[in-house]
Amino acid sequence: MGDESNLFPSGAGVRHSALALTTLRKADLIRGVDIFSQATVDELYRLAGLARVVEFAPAAVIFGENDIGDTFYVLVEGSAELTFESKKGRQVVGPGEAVGLYSVLTREPRGATATVLEPTTALAITGEDLYTLLSNNMEIVVSIFKHFVTKLGLGPRS
Repeated sequence: MGDESNLFPSGAGVRHSALALTTLRKADLIRGVDIFSQATVDELYRLAGLARVVEFAPAAVIFGENDIGDTFYVLVEGSAELTFESKKGRQVVGPGEAVGLYSVLTREPRGATATVLEPTTALAITGEDLYTLLSNNMEIVVSIFKHFVTKLGLGPRS
């Protein structure tokens, strides 16, 4: 397998965690992310197998606005602030929430800067790993489509 050191954040305030999370715990955290809420247990386990645990120190920048989205994160503990320069807004996210997912899915630049507010542990999944998994598991793609159809109110009418 290739060098993973370039796939995950590095630098001041970031370290790979020795914290051991079971695949079941990772799958449970991923299931809490809206876009994966329609995924089956098997699909969640596949996603959990890709997730690496990373830790961020307070004030660490997870990613910057307009950065290319190459990894998304599901917060396990702690919190981060998303700031939107273009919209002059901010949002605080916490455990169970994903950051950076939509830019990974769309392969578009990040729409916000994510800055850690307190010691934070997260699951990190690279876009490359996610796309490889999606290309080999149409069931997960279908579950993501179901999420968007439901979110947009385009599902079957009763």
